[in-house]
Amino acid sequence: MSWLWQHQQDAIKYAMGRRDVLLHCGMGTGKTRVALEVARLLIEECRLEGKPARILVGCPKAVMPAWAKQAGLWLPNVRVLVLDKGTARNKEARIVAALCDTSPLIIVGNYESLRLMPTLDRVPWACLVWDEVHRLKSATGAASKWAAKLCKRNPTAKRIGMSGTLLAHSPLDALGTWRAVESPECPTFGSLVTMFKAKYFAIHPHIRGAVLGLRRDMEQEFAEKVAATTFLRKSEDVLDLPPLMVEDVPVELSPAEAALYTEVEREFCAVCEAGTVTPANAMVAVLRLQQICGGYVKYDEQLAAKRIDERPSKQAALEDRLADLSPDEQAVVFCRFRSDLDSGIDAAKRVGRSVSELSGRMNDFAEWQAGRTNLLVAQIASGGVGVDMSMCAYGFFYSLGYSLAEYLQAVARLHRPGQTKTTHFYHLIATLPNARKTVDGRVYEALSQRKEVIDAVIAGYRTRDNGVAGVPF
Repeated sequence: MSWLWQHQQDAIKYAMGRRDVLLHCGMGTGKTRVALEVARLLIEECRLEGKPARILVGCPKAVMPAWAKQAGLWLPNVRVLVLDKGTARNKEARIVAALCDTSPLIIVGNYESLRLMPTLDRVPWACLVWDEVHRLKSATGAASKWAAKLCKRNPTAKRIGMSGTLLAHSPLDALGTWRAVESPECPTFGSLVTMFKAKYFAIHPHIRGAVLGLRRDMEQEFAEKVAATTFLRKSEDVLDLPPLMVEDVPVELSPAEAALYTEVEREFCAVCEAGTVTPANAMVAVLRLQQICGGYVKYDEQLAAKRIDERPSKQAALEDRLADLSPDEQAVVFCRFRSDLDSGIDAAKRVGRSVSELSGRMNDFAEWQAGRTNLLVAQIASGGVGVDMSMCAYGFFYSLGYSLAEYLQAVARLHRPGQTKTTHFYHLIATLPNARKTVDGRVYEALSQRKEVIDAVIAGYRTRDNGVAGVPF
């Protein structure tokens, strides 16, 4: 093997010592390299046993090019089939053709397309790799169920789940994530959602289907189960990165924005007080409030959101910050809503910056990465996964969703190996007059609290049976 970090060597040792493997290693720690080195060892084992070495990699679409690049670099003599183009029928035909050759083969595809290809169900896999395995966290989701069923059909295969943010959002994510790797036995958390919730969680007395959090009397057991089945290395513990600076930027809403926000908030409070709130209508209300914080409103009968003022308050604040930033410095603006993307693009043009977009509707990332534009406006769900932004040291969060995993991954796109400068992040947080808090501030608070809850539950040190020392999760 070529040069490896010590934590990568430890991860390979951990993976080869068990069938089911969960690698919780921070962004930039080289998880893909670890999986490929494990694949190299498994390919050699298959050769000695006279069996074809078939390895399947499931991952988000944005990560597929990284697998192709890394596999070509570290396993140049192994065939790699990347299912990134063509129709489902065309991809199926390429798989069938590739399987006719008995030489080692790695197939890479995104979860949503792989689960629709019946040919994959009939292949005896030597290894199944689920990259960004937290994407399989929904125990009732089709992708998570498919991954678990494929593991069940391949009881002797090595199963590897990889993530930099394994349980960042909620401990509820554990069942779907672990089951996708440990199926069919699922010794860690079982296989039934109802039993999992009943055992570990306090049920919310007023909101149907919601939980309050882990039961205090089960926190220790939950933590021990996670520690016993997971290899953990945090980025900050194993990587020498430049400092990370984070600043909250309060943005007072305009009178029109504040009035509309207060009206919608008052309606939502009335629903809460009446006891009729559900997860669904709460989500709708919070989404509407978040969009108003960005200066837009979308009513039920409208197809697109409309600006409340000619120039949203947040956009004006972003323009001020961009105007103070040297034109030689690249920057990224992370957004949640399309309307926020439009505001970010408008802000860039107003201050004379060239701009690229990375979202579900446009992908100009290569232009920005090559330095042909100096501002990237990215939808956080697109820009937070599988892309390297380490050439940039300035990031702005215009708006956020509810996923701590998305937030942490977005940060790690800039603050990662290759970054040579102090990295600056600015949170644009809408406020009401008299500095009264809006949903913006509550979202940032909630994300922070989830992280603290998870850390408190599964913190601590544990020495694993294989002799590799554990570290706080």
